[in-house]
Amino acid sequence: MAYKCTIALVTFAALAGTAYAQANNSYLQRFEGQFRGGGTVQRDVDPSPRRVTCTLDGQLQGANALAIQGTCRAAVIFTRRIGADIRFDPASNSFSGIYTGSTTGPAQLSNGRLQNNQLVFDLTYAKAVYGDRNATMKINNAGDGKLSMIVTDQINGQTTQTSAISLQK
Repeated sequence: MAYKCTIALVTFAALAGTAYAQANNSYLQRFEGQFRGGGTVQRDVDPSPRRVTCTLDGQLQGANALAIQGTCRAAVIFTRRIGADIRFDPASNSFSGIYTGSTTGPAQLSNGRLQNNQLVFDLTYAKAVYGDRNATMKINNAGDGKLSMIVTDQINGQTTQTSAISLQK
């Protein structure tokens, strides 16, 4: 009897893991295509956030990988390449990747977890920004042709939104 329960539990766990991986792949598919929009970006050298307009292109890079690439522009002041290369690891049920767009260089995205329609990452900058290298990135996509990318950081002990862009197809 215990043997049958063990087999049933192992089978259930395997099926649940497969379903979870398929659900996460389905989530990544929401990012395919071209998105346009804008928002604000706070560069550590600026006294206040700058309004930006952005374009992004999302493409699946296999069953468990996604590349989001594009640019954000603040009037004639600056244009910056932004993006995220995201991978899903079915074995650990977690997401990871690299964020492009920081003034310090590519940043690591780790400990990614899907919470409803939002990917939440620990972001580690290449160099210290606002006194340390740590921040949080949230990428939201409810499947309705809209997405948002928000970065929050600790500045003077306060959690502060340092960038927020919203885009749609």
